[in-house]
Amino acid sequence: MPLVSLALIGSWVHLSYNTNVLGDEELCGGLVSARAAETAFSRTGRVSDDGDPGPRAGEASFDCWLDNTSALPGFPDLEMHLYTTRDRGDEAFTGGGPGQAAVTSFSGPASGAVVKDHKAWVWLPPACLDGESMRVNVTLMSGEASADRVGLAALAVDAANGLMDHMKCDADRLKAPRSLAATPVERDAEPGRLCGVPGFSLPAASTGQARKVREIAPAARGPLWTCFVALEQGPGDDSRGRDRGSGFATYSVVQDPVVIGGIKQSKGYAEESPVDGWPVTGFDSTHIVATCGGKETYFAMETGTQQLRSWERPGAPREAELFRSFVEKAGPSFGCTDVTGAR
Repeated sequence: MPLVSLALIGSWVHLSYNTNVLGDEELCGGLVSARAAETAFSRTGRVSDDGDPGPRAGEASFDCWLDNTSALPGFPDLEMHLYTTRDRGDEAFTGGGPGQAAVTSFSGPASGAVVKDHKAWVWLPPACLDGESMRVNVTLMSGEASADRVGLAALAVDAANGLMDHMKCDADRLKAPRSLAATPVERDAEPGRLCGVPGFSLPAASTGQARKVREIAPAARGPLWTCFVALEQGPGDDSRGRDRGSGFATYSVVQDPVVIGGIKQSKGYAEESPVDGWPVTGFDSTHIVATCGGKETYFAMETGTQQLRSWERPGAPREAELFRSFVEKAGPSFGCTDVTGAR
């Protein structure tokens, strides 16, 4: 067989089995482009959607599985899951724990987050909602494989735009971030600057004997901000780390208008103040929305097991006092100086 024919056959095999040049240009019922999916998988391979049809007429949700296969040796098949979730607008900022803080958030032409190198989500604009907040999620399901972080965010945005077109929502199309900050990692908390907030610290009555405080927080404050705080085990501590998972507390501040809009449309959100004497709205006494110089700002504190155990100590402040301290200390960094009202 002529060498030219062999080369042509080789090229055809490569294009057919290792790329989407001869395959579908759109996937998940037309919601996403094959190019966006290829970038997210971050490797050579053919991307397919197993025939998933995408959202049905009149429905604002979808569930789609993508496969990345390759004929090249040493390239195992990969799988990615694209789907929507409806939840309370602040769902990403409840629950607490290190996983809530070890997230890279982005805000602006699109609002969302990337979890390390395997998951991303983006919120739909409030104008597209008819009730609970909605997120479009992308998760790499394949073992220890890693995806392109910027590509994951772009794929989530691509799917969100496709869903918005399907819903005939006339909100501005979302734009994916061109770069992302590093994933926050655990570090020693600076004395008197817990979570990087000037003057913020845990009370000695809560921490007991001198113990190192560890934290996970972004390098810089932004419209989507979370900090996880935990105490290291001290000498003679018999808890053996069983309280370490949920830590002492997880703090969040949100000023992203898309997320705030979803919060205000959520079930359980009330215009009446959940905290006596505070000019705020919200869900409960540790999940509130304040207006600071015309900018709506969400504050939340999730209580960890270490904080619950601290209440066994005489004089240790309870949840309400700890939350007040957080709002009073963190508020000025976000332009909020009079949230807690008069004592």
